[in-house]
Amino acid sequence: MINFKRILAGVMAAATAVSLAACSNSGTSTTASTSSDDSTTSTETTIDDEIDNPVSIGDISIDAGEEVEPAELEYLGCYDITTAGDVKPAYKYFSENYGCTIKCTIVGSLQILEKLTTAISSGESPDLVDYADNTFPLIMSKNMYTPLDEYIDLSAPQWSGLDQYINKYKWNGKNYYYPWAYNISPYFLIYNRGVFEQIGIDDPKELYDKGEWTWDTMTDCIRKFIDSDSDGARTGLYGATAYTAHAFIDTTGTPLIEIGDDGKLISNFNNANVDRAANFMQTLKKEGLAKFQEGVIDVDEDPIVSGTAAFQGMGEWIITNYARKMTKDDNLDIFFVPIPRDPEADNYYYSMSAFGYLVPAGSKNAKQASVFINCCRLSNTDEDLKATTKTSIMKNKKYTDEQYDFLYSFKDVSNFNAVVDEPYGLDETTGQIIKDILGNTLFDLQSETYAGQSWTQMREANIGSINKQIEYYNGLISSGNS
Repeated sequence: MINFKRILAGVMAAATAVSLAACSNSGTSTTASTSSDDSTTSTETTIDDEIDNPVSIGDISIDAGEEVEPAELEYLGCYDITTAGDVKPAYKYFSENYGCTIKCTIVGSLQILEKLTTAISSGESPDLVDYADNTFPLIMSKNMYTPLDEYIDLSAPQWSGLDQYINKYKWNGKNYYYPWAYNISPYFLIYNRGVFEQIGIDDPKELYDKGEWTWDTMTDCIRKFIDSDSDGARTGLYGATAYTAHAFIDTTGTPLIEIGDDGKLISNFNNANVDRAANFMQTLKKEGLAKFQEGVIDVDEDPIVSGTAAFQGMGEWIITNYARKMTKDDNLDIFFVPIPRDPEADNYYYSMSAFGYLVPAGSKNAKQASVFINCCRLSNTDEDLKATTKTSIMKNKKYTDEQYDFLYSFKDVSNFNAVVDEPYGLDETTGQIIKDILGNTLFDLQSETYAGQSWTQMREANIGSINKQIEYYNGLISSGNS
C-alpha cells in the first residue's frame, strides 16, 4: 500500500502542471510547464524560445478590442504565458499589435491566494492571475477581482455560445471571469495501446468511437489486463485520486456542487446518482482494480510506459510528456480516452473545466488585460490565429496528429453534454475534505482519517460542514455582499 501523504503530494504537484483548461479546477490541468508549490520564479518578458518554437503572426488581423495605452502587465500564475505553446501566438499578437508586454511571476497554484492577497494589500496588484480551484466562490467573495463587464463584450463573436457558462461564474450580478479555454474532458485515462494490442484487449479509443466506452467495458479491460499476467505484477487504474473520482461522478450527469440559475450553489452529495457512482468506484477498489503499485504516485509515468498498469487517470497536461517520450521511442504507442460513460445515464456526460485569467482588484491595466484575454479566446476561434496556435502547440508539445485531433475535439462545448461542477472552492479546509473523501472512495490511500470507511460514512461525517459553507456563500449572494 502506498502512503497517503505521498499521494497527496503527487496530487498537489499535478495541480500545478497547468493545462489549457486548468492550473485550476481540476486541477484542474495542459499548458506546458510545472512549478513547485513552494517556489516562486520571476521571468522577464521575452519570447525566449524562438529556436524551438518560432511563431510568426504574419498578416493575421483580429479584433481583440480598441487601442490601449502600451503597458507592461504583471502576471501571477502557474506558467510562463509568453512562451507556452497554446498561449504564445496570442501573446505575440497582443505584444506586436497593442504594444504591451507581460512580466510573469510563476508560483504553485496553492500559493496564488497568499501572493495575491499580499500584492493587493501592498498596492502592487498584478494585472492577470490564473483561475484556480479556490477562485470560485472563495476568492471571488473577497473583493479581490475587477469586474470586466465594461471591458469585454460577451456578444462579440469569439464569445458566442459561451454566455451560459461564463454567467455561471457571476458574483452578485457581475462578470469577473471570462474563461478563454474549455475542456470537456479535463481528465483522461491514459493507456499503452501497444501493450493492449499485444494482450488482445479491445482498444478503448475504438470502443469510444463506437459508443461502447462505458464503466462496464473499462472494467472488462482492466480485468483482462490484470489476468493476462501470470506473475501478478500488473495493476489496473491509478492516477490523480480526487479528480479521477470526481470525473466518474460527473458522468452520471449530476455534479457534486452545481451552480444554479440564480448563482447559488446546490449540493448533490446525497443524490442517488452520486451514490451509484461512488458505489461503482468502491467496487473497483474492493476488487483491486483501482490500486497503486508500491512506491508509485499519481504522476508517475513508468507504469504506463512499461505496461504494468492498465490506465492512469490524469489531467491532459501529462499527455505532452508521453508524446515527447514517443518521439524518442518509435515502439511506444500511448493514447487516451475520456472517463467512460455511465451505462445508466441517458447521455454521455463529461466534466467540464474552464481556464482563463482574472484581473485582480487594484490592477492599473484592466483594459489592456481584457484585450489580452480576448486575444487568447480568439486563438481558439479565429481561423488564422487558430492555425498558427496549432502549429505552436504541435512544436511545443510534440503531439501526433491523432493525439492532437482527438484531444482538441474536446475543446468545443457545443459538441458535448457538459457538466459544470465546482466542489473545491468553498474554502481550503472544506475543499481538502472533499478531495480526501473522493480519493478514498476510489483508492485505498491509507488515510489516517478515512481508512476503511465507505463513501456513505465519509459523506455523513462531513456533510454538515460542507453544507454550512454552501449556505454561507449563498447568504452572501442573497444579501448582495461580496
